[in-house]
Amino acid sequence: MKVLRSVEEAAARCPGAVIAVGNFDGVHLGHGAIIKRAIDRSEALRAPCMVVTFDPHPQLVVGRRPSLPILTPTVRKLELLSQFEIDAVLVIPFTDGFARIEAESFVKATYVDALDIQEIVVGYSHNFGRHGRGDRLLLGRLSARYGFVVHVVQPIEVEGQPVNSSHIRAVLSEGAIHEAECMLGHPYAITGIVVRGDGRGSALQFPTANLEVHDPDVLIPKRGVYAVRVGVGERVFNGVMNIGVRPTFGQETEHCEVHILDFEGDLYNQTIRVEFVERIRDEKKFETVEALKDQISKDVYTTYNMLKA
Repeated sequence: MKVLRSVEEAAARCPGAVIAVGNFDGVHLGHGAIIKRAIDRSEALRAPCMVVTFDPHPQLVVGRRPSLPILTPTVRKLELLSQFEIDAVLVIPFTDGFARIEAESFVKATYVDALDIQEIVVGYSHNFGRHGRGDRLLLGRLSARYGFVVHVVQPIEVEGQPVNSSHIRAVLSEGAIHEAECMLGHPYAITGIVVRGDGRGSALQFPTANLEVHDPDVLIPKRGVYAVRVGVGERVFNGVMNIGVRPTFGQETEHCEVHILDFEGDLYNQTIRVEFVERIRDEKKFETVEALKDQISKDVYTTYNMLKA
C-alpha cells in the first residue's frame, strides 16, 4: 500500500482508480464496508483501488470547540488501512484554504481533472466542500455530468445500533469497551511515550508506566481501571491501566498509567501501545494507602484471569 501525500502524486501514481472517500476516523466496520465495496469494484474493472482521506480530521480545523476527540490519529489510521487489499491511500492536507473550496469545484479539479477516477464509493452521510454542502446527491448529479459512477454504502448495524464514529466516541466516553470493539472490529488503542511519574506505583509495589499520549486530540476512555494489552516493541504483555486523577492522593491532573504484568525493564522514553480489553471498575478514592494496595492487587488478579487465555 502506497501512502500518497498530494493530489499531484496520486495523479501520477494511481490514475483512473476506484476511490473510497471519507475521514475514516476509527476505521470501523462501516468504513470497512465502504472500502470493501471499492475493492470489489476495482477488481471488476481491473483498476487501482485508492482510499482518500484527510489530515487532520476536518472537525479539528472547522469544527466545534472544544475540538472533537479523535479515535485514530493518522499514523494509526494508516496502519489499520494497510490491512485492506488496496493500492494506495491519498492523505489530503486539510487546511483553512482547503475547507473554503466549493464542493463542485473540488470534485471537478480533484476527482475528474487530476485523478480521472472511474468510480467513487462513499458512506450514506458523506459531506464535503465548503460548509459541508456537498453530499451523495450532489455527487450523483456530478457523476452524470463528468462520467464517473457513484456507490453509496448504507449504514452497518451492530445489535440494532448504527455503526458510526460519533456513536463509538459516545460509548468509549462511557467506558463501554466491549461495545466499542464490536463496532470498530478491532480493539480501541492509544499510543504514547513513557515518561517519569512521581514513583507512587513503585512505592505501592505495583510499578506503572506513565503514558504521555502522542496526539492530544485522541479520545481517552472514561476514567477508571481497565484490563489492557500493552505493545512494547514486538512483544505484547497483559496489563492494568488506570485513567484518572489519583483521588486517594488528592491530585487533580488526569493521568494514564499502566502496570504491566510479568514485565521487568526500563521503559522510560519508549513508545508503547495500549489496547483496551475490558473495564474493571470506576475510579475510587480510598481511605488509606493500604486499602488502595489491596484493591490494586484485586485488579491485577482480575486482569490476570480475564486475559490469561
